[in-house]
Amino acid sequence: MDEVNHLRIVQAAAELFNAKGYRNVTLSELAARLGMSKKTLYLYFSGKEEIAEAVLEQTMQAIACKVAEGAERKGNPIQILEDTFAAIKQEIIKLNPVFLEDIQKYIPGMWKRLEDFRAGQLLFIEGLLNQAQQLGLIRDLNPKLVSAIMLQSIQTFVRPDFAAKHGVAMVEVADTLFSLFTKGLRKENNE
Repeated sequence: MDEVNHLRIVQAAAELFNAKGYRNVTLSELAARLGMSKKTLYLYFSGKEEIAEAVLEQTMQAIACKVAEGAERKGNPIQILEDTFAAIKQEIIKLNPVFLEDIQKYIPGMWKRLEDFRAGQLLFIEGLLNQAQQLGLIRDLNPKLVSAIMLQSIQTFVRPDFAAKHGVAMVEVADTLFSLFTKGLRKENNE
């Protein structure tokens, strides 16, 4: 029963955070939505920040699974990279950019953890690029450097504040960035 309530809280919080952002959700509202008291919420979580962390953790676990699946696949490494990115994107779009922007603004430690997670999960890119280069699918570039540039670009540009500044969705930024990389890496005869 404890695990069931824990999951119910995380699920309801995810729905509220995605509807209203982190800042505009109160524990009273979450408790009312669940039909429980705030006191009961505190039996499972120390506060709203810990609940938000559990929501992000759920998404990070799903992304880690998608990356692990991609890392185990055989076949064209560029196609694996594209498929894995598409799977990751499906997890990311479950989170409202307002929620992510609130995390970035109001809980910088959690945002840093999210960025560190992204860096760790994207390390598999270098291996795929090495394979692609050995197969003659990409230009003769340093896969380690390309991976580092890709990661730094993701950390810099795939952010709520950057997307908002340019009036686009974070997913559009990610799609554009990834397209630039994958199309730019391919040898001309592999278009």
